[in-house]
Amino acid sequence: MQLRLRLLINKNDVNMINIKKLKYPFSCLKTNKSEWLPGAVFFTLLFLVSTVMNFSLTYMGNTSEKAVSMVLQHYLFVIIFQILKVLFLYVIIGSLLSIVFSRAFKEIQKRSSFIKKHESFYIVLFTVIALFLFTFLLFSEKLIQNPQSYVENFSAHSIIFKHYQYLLTDNFSPMLFKIIRYIILIAFAVFFTASFNFKKILLYISEALRWLKSLSFRYKAILLTAFALFFVFKFSYYFIYNNTDTGKPNILILSSDALRPDHFSCNGYERNTTPNLDRFVKESFQVRGMFTVLPRTFPSWVSILTSKYPLSHGIKHMFPRTRERIVKFESAVSYLNNEGYRTSVISDFAGDIFPRIDLGFDKVSAPDMNTLVLIRQIILEKQTFLLPFISNKFGLGFFPEMKDMAKLTFPEYLTEETIAEIESSGKDPFFIVTFYSITHFPFSPPYPYYKKYTDPDYQGGFKYFKDRVVNLNQDRTVSAEVRDEDKKQVVALYDGCVSKFDREAGKVIEFLRDSKKLDNTIVLILSDHGENLYDCDFGMGHGEHLKGNDALEIPFIVHHPALDNLKGQTVRLTSSSIDVMPTLFDIAQFSKPDYFTGKSMLNRINSSESCVSDNFDAVNAYSETGMWFDNDKSSPLFFHHQRIDYPDISGVSGIDFNYNDEVVTYQEYQNIVNAAKYRAIFSGQYKLIYIPLKDRVKFELYNFKEDPDNCNDLSKSRKDVLDKMKILFYDFIDKESAGNFIFSKDYIFPAFNDPVY
Repeated sequence: MQLRLRLLINKNDVNMINIKKLKYPFSCLKTNKSEWLPGAVFFTLLFLVSTVMNFSLTYMGNTSEKAVSMVLQHYLFVIIFQILKVLFLYVIIGSLLSIVFSRAFKEIQKRSSFIKKHESFYIVLFTVIALFLFTFLLFSEKLIQNPQSYVENFSAHSIIFKHYQYLLTDNFSPMLFKIIRYIILIAFAVFFTASFNFKKILLYISEALRWLKSLSFRYKAILLTAFALFFVFKFSYYFIYNNTDTGKPNILILSSDALRPDHFSCNGYERNTTPNLDRFVKESFQVRGMFTVLPRTFPSWVSILTSKYPLSHGIKHMFPRTRERIVKFESAVSYLNNEGYRTSVISDFAGDIFPRIDLGFDKVSAPDMNTLVLIRQIILEKQTFLLPFISNKFGLGFFPEMKDMAKLTFPEYLTEETIAEIESSGKDPFFIVTFYSITHFPFSPPYPYYKKYTDPDYQGGFKYFKDRVVNLNQDRTVSAEVRDEDKKQVVALYDGCVSKFDREAGKVIEFLRDSKKLDNTIVLILSDHGENLYDCDFGMGHGEHLKGNDALEIPFIVHHPALDNLKGQTVRLTSSSIDVMPTLFDIAQFSKPDYFTGKSMLNRINSSESCVSDNFDAVNAYSETGMWFDNDKSSPLFFHHQRIDYPDISGVSGIDFNYNDEVVTYQEYQNIVNAAKYRAIFSGQYKLIYIPLKDRVKFELYNFKEDPDNCNDLSKSRKDVLDKMKILFYDFIDKESAGNFIFSKDYIFPAFNDPVY
């Protein structure tokens, strides 16, 4: 190599150069103000325009004076620091681009008759034009790729901006603008690199090689030995750690929030949403009829991983107090840790519950969710012209709070991280939970998935995502009425999200297959809960009521050679999400820990128990609602008018300033939130729903197998069944809560003013 370098350099020059005298071989990188200043000024102006255009502390369309006052009082320094951090990045990006464009124009000028008079003025002018053009192309590309991120803070400001966004997203691919941008960037990069003094750099490299050659034999031997050991270690690590069968199966849970199995094309759905899962289910085993214990993410995942009901583990809604989260949880994760498993959870915004509770994972790769993160996120979302530059891995690294943005998701990054985690597991068996947020509200899939099933002529408010205004003001309500075309649009957006999840899950499954790990890995397709999508009179969302199966049923598709006798089968079996880990342990041939409450579904399938039994002598599944997020009395939806009322989320919760600034439920609302819950049990073919009201307790009874939408209440016509189900219900509550409820006039009241641990 040194010989080749010397051929490029005059021999006399080499002899004259001494490495110690080469103080600055890269002097060609020195810049002056005329090169970086135009970009710094231009991008500072972009910062000012974004800030002025979107100056507010609103969240999801709301401004609460009380909330703003609290934020300014406690988090003013956080706001100032985040604004300065944003401005700093604006200036750095602008300066770097400006140097490239300015240096390129100077090189063009040197090589042609281009610009003779007022050289500096024209170079600055052309640099600014190039900066504008590059920013415009990148902005347009991202406007098509992730239009959801720019609706509130760009297109909502002007009818011109709105129709410009419609023009782009309806007619163009982001690839068009990307290609044009790359062509321009490459052209400028060629002229920019031409300005380098390569001769001097090559001299420096030559002298460095000469210095290495002059080292004594001992130092050369040390360096060679170090390099040899490094490569030997890398090779042996790969060969030994990745080719050792420990005898224990790997476990991989691929899940997505609010995933409905009835929207899988393999289950008869009208749209071809899941081609990858369609192929996968043919070599797997599927259970239909598994119900979540609580259709909200936090308590649902705690129940899945501990195999316990919220009645016993104590996480009953999305905002548990600190004392309820810092207790020691016995979970499947901690059991697998003791068995030598490498345990990890990987997620984006819907998985921000995992850093808030210790369930035993060795690695938690998920965003934090607290007031600090929320403030930083609000400020960042409003920087319309910075988002295109940071909607990538660099941006996620510089602004970790971006991972918690609901309108800007990167499911492909979770896929890459999952594959990397599998590869780095080495000889240790792994237990990985990958939890995608793509199918969670507000249903904002990237291009082309937001167009895949939607009506191209739709021009309503839900064109790119399901917008929703959370009411933070106690003196007004928000109408829940939605037009039929809006409902169809929301369902189409959701199906696009399902299709995107299917693509990412398919990538991971194919990697396992190609790497020969699939046969030694239990792969499970799962979710935390379902979703109401304007079915019947159920509204949209989850956790507000228990009618129907849409928000309660979750997918369960499992693959492993031990299940070859069930390959390709779909079994209807009423079961609970607390049965997930006992079933996986049964497949892996692990003994079930004593603290598991759930049961293996394999035992039920292999026993004489009928999956469609009329018997109702045992509880097959239990569900309860979460906290009421809002109370809209103008809504025609039934559940807003059939409940024990308390203030909405902004009234019952506050910030724990002593513990990570997290949002928690106030102590004085603990009991009413718990007492006001709907509760339901599934037994045989019947479903009993307990609905506490101000003046009485209402019971509804349904044959949920014949009537999955719960349209025909049997509580009056089948009084005999109702009475038996009520006895079963109260016995179940008393047993599972360890006597922590008092029963009075059919009401279920918490037995303590404060939970005892």
